[in-house]
Amino acid sequence: MIKVADMGELMTAVEAIPLFPLPGTVFIPHTMLPLHVFEARYRDLIGDVMEGNGYLAVPRLKPGWEQGYDGRPPVYEHAGFGKIVRYDSLPDGRANIVILGLGRIKIREELQKDKLYRVAEGELLGDEFPEGGRAAVEAAVRRLRVMLAQVVSGRPQLAERVSPLLNGEMGVVPFVNGLSHLLLPDVDARQSFVELQRVDTRIEIVETLLAGALADAVAHALEGVKRVECFRSCRRCLGAGQGSTRTCCPARCPLSRRRACDS
Repeated sequence: MIKVADMGELMTAVEAIPLFPLPGTVFIPHTMLPLHVFEARYRDLIGDVMEGNGYLAVPRLKPGWEQGYDGRPPVYEHAGFGKIVRYDSLPDGRANIVILGLGRIKIREELQKDKLYRVAEGELLGDEFPEGGRAAVEAAVRRLRVMLAQVVSGRPQLAERVSPLLNGEMGVVPFVNGLSHLLLPDVDARQSFVELQRVDTRIEIVETLLAGALADAVAHALEGVKRVECFRSCRRCLGAGQGSTRTCCPARCPLSRRRACDS
């Protein structure tokens, strides 16, 4: 079982936290981020982190990073950070790691210049609830759980992927963040999400996206019903001996693009 650090430990960790900037990744707290480490500077970073407290931040590189990638291209100041919970070293010095997201930071300034990798002073960011605290958003979270269960019932292939989110014991913030990780469409939307302080605003965004996913699931289910109806209609035509002499279904079957019962 992974032990989650207390607030004091996290505040100390972000005072001087190594940075692992990536161009197309936004690290959302309470999710897992697998990375393959192969560049020399990041091998050094991971080696030092593993010998230290295990914490690092993963800020997103700003557009135009290609011009100065070998140096210190600009990063977004809001970033997710976490702790390495799995480390697999490879014979040639590369490594595969998994980072557990623990929170968000705002980068105040970069520190040491004597390392190949970057280190920053970060401000630990909290989660702002509306008046009434967590109780004020519990009804909305219950609604999200019901909507998610409805989506999964229409698309059972998603069940394994979202099963942790269907656990009613998961806290409000981890649940909303985990759901956003699945639903947010691109890195810009994910970056905006990470910068949000208010939990109720995050819930509104996730609910809008989940409503769209639910509508898609319903449409998918209706399409399946149409397929079954078409198949049954074709079987009736064949049973009546009409399959080889006439075309059945095309006028009624939205999926038909040819003579469905032509034998």
